[in-house]
Amino acid sequence: MKNLVKAMFGVAAVAAVSTYAGSFPFPQNMKYPHGNIIEYANTDVIKQHYEAWKKAWYDSNQGWVLAPEGTCSTVSEAIAYGMLITVYMDDQSVFDKLYGTWKSNGGNGAGMNWRVGCQGGSGSASDADFDAALALVMASKQWGGSYLNDAKTLISWIATNDISGNKIKPGNQWNDAFNPSYSTTANFQLFQDVAGGSWSSVISQTYTELSACQDASTGLVPDWCDWGGHKPTKTSAAVSNDIGFYDDAARTPWRMAWAYYWYGDTKAQAFNKKVVDWLIPTTRTASGVNSGYAYTGGKYIADESDIRNFVSSTFSGGLGLATSSFDTEEAKTYLTTVYKVLVEQKSCAKPDGCGEGSNPGEKYYPATLNMLYLLLVTGNMPNLYNTTGFTKFTPDPTKAPSIKEGDGKHLEFGDTTVGVSGLWNWGAYHDKLGIGTKMVPDSGSSPLYQLDDGSIIARASMEIGPEPEWTEEKAKAGLLKYPSAGIAVSFKKDECKKDNSCGVDFKALGIKYIRVVAKTSGPIRMAILNTITDENEKNKVENAGAGSEPGVYVDNSSDYKEVVYDMTPLDYGFKGTGTKDGAIDILDWVSKNNAPEGAQILQKIKGIKWEVKDAKGGIGEISIKAVEFLDDSKQVIDYTKITGLKIEPKVQPKDTTVAPPDSGQAIYKVSMLPSFSVQTAGMQIQINGIKAGSVFGVYDIMGKVISSGIALSDNMNVRVPMAGSYIVRVGSNMRRVNVK
Repeated sequence: MKNLVKAMFGVAAVAAVSTYAGSFPFPQNMKYPHGNIIEYANTDVIKQHYEAWKKAWYDSNQGWVLAPEGTCSTVSEAIAYGMLITVYMDDQSVFDKLYGTWKSNGGNGAGMNWRVGCQGGSGSASDADFDAALALVMASKQWGGSYLNDAKTLISWIATNDISGNKIKPGNQWNDAFNPSYSTTANFQLFQDVAGGSWSSVISQTYTELSACQDASTGLVPDWCDWGGHKPTKTSAAVSNDIGFYDDAARTPWRMAWAYYWYGDTKAQAFNKKVVDWLIPTTRTASGVNSGYAYTGGKYIADESDIRNFVSSTFSGGLGLATSSFDTEEAKTYLTTVYKVLVEQKSCAKPDGCGEGSNPGEKYYPATLNMLYLLLVTGNMPNLYNTTGFTKFTPDPTKAPSIKEGDGKHLEFGDTTVGVSGLWNWGAYHDKLGIGTKMVPDSGSSPLYQLDDGSIIARASMEIGPEPEWTEEKAKAGLLKYPSAGIAVSFKKDECKKDNSCGVDFKALGIKYIRVVAKTSGPIRMAILNTITDENEKNKVENAGAGSEPGVYVDNSSDYKEVVYDMTPLDYGFKGTGTKDGAIDILDWVSKNNAPEGAQILQKIKGIKWEVKDAKGGIGEISIKAVEFLDDSKQVIDYTKITGLKIEPKVQPKDTTVAPPDSGQAIYKVSMLPSFSVQTAGMQIQINGIKAGSVFGVYDIMGKVISSGIALSDNMNVRVPMAGSYIVRVGSNMRRVNVK
């Protein structure tokens, strides 16, 4: 049984890990027969997490894992979890003390009483029985001895007491509802292999119950599901007063991932497929997972109450591990963020005052699940009973996500006129706070690259560190440093040099949509740079300013993909669902009173930015081929109305005289670039009135060079591949022409 615990951040003290002598010493580093693992994990970090967990939650005097959250009791779940952790960490002395507690509290050949200590409880908890039996089987292979006989005895007891008609009872003394997170189908398959019996039938019935309880839209299941209608319910064993996907249910995708890892269980994979189809586009990264989803009005919604709006190993790991069962790039990328969260989340240093003040960190339940999740996702929870199909590997740090150079030639400022889609004022930026931020190209440089086909893209590869823990004291003292890295394109640069409050009124121009052609990986958010945000930041409005701009997370794509974003959700009404309908949104933590919304979103727009955004830090990459602004009927708006770039001669034709600087020589007569005209004839652009020897270029609207070089005569023709808008440049003078 669990108790609701709130995760906090912090680094627990760690000690050196002892050396043990099992047949499968840690780290086992085994790829499973199925699914994806983190092949670059730092196993020293797992050792540090283990020592911190043991220091905080293991009481060597009593042989307890202190749970739920105090120092006066333990529960069978905690003992079983501890047995699982210690058998894989090859820590036999701790394992034996925990098993001793199990046996001396009703568990000698049976299920342990679910709680002992200052608050006792009779009867077993089935999930604890299942895990303790599996841990004993693994111990028999790790250290030999009588563990296997003990496991078989316990498995036999479970079959008679925790199972009824092939259905999983919550415990041997009650059966008021079905708990989906007790669906330990990997355990059941092991029991079948070890002890025989009818466990295959139990597995089949378990998936029948799971399917009936699983939500069609999200793939979520409730903590408790009634036996009759398979609807979310509340029972006498419920930990939370809330009904929905909470602390119990959070473990279910992890259980399914485990079954797929070991046995390639396709029904477990199918369960997680429903989860993943909702999880990735909704949360973007593991740090975007909410710590609870309420079941209300027949659907699951994020529980954004104060005690739930935080990052927790319980949920980020439990849900996130569903992605391990799939080979898509999106799923693999998401799994890297799961590992990132699990590494960043750490246990409290001690039980007393856990999560408060000088003792930050996660309490018993999330800290313990953190260890189990880390072991599983890094290849350190193999089936020691039968290692067929499990292969040893050496963690390879080079496989970790990292920033990298992109394709094409990097263009410095001034190397191009039309940039991307006629937008020319691009720049790269990052925080330079010394908190782990890196990017290519570097902050302050141009993010424009020219590909082999002549087209120009804006791209960057970025990594940011984790955001700091927010406290009122740190905020008031100005000690909070938030990482940032991205690329941006600004509008009307020349005008804004004189007036920082300037911007483009998209509403007046009839702009409703942005169409972007890009490919991305990682948590990339597109946001609108608006002078209202600047004013809030200048006036020190709480939770406003940089980072609070309206925007939308971008779907990842391994190839260039065209997406249209609605800048006016519900016709200027606020709606916080940007991740689903492509509408511009405001981050959850930003007060609606402190950021532009509705009609304000389209007023005084300074530009657009794309940045990596992840609370626990992460890596993102974006390459942009086109950015266009559309009206209500999705017709393209002339970009010169947005950029302020005037397509007209900058120099009038005339002859003048100049002297070479500092030469002391005679004055020479030079002819300045003449004015020129353009017109079309079919697919030909006719350029007239230029001077032979002038440098010219013809570009399409996305910056691709159609033709360039030195003019051989005063008039020339350039053939274009298709109808559209083109820019003709001669020297520093430009003309725009439409080929129909």
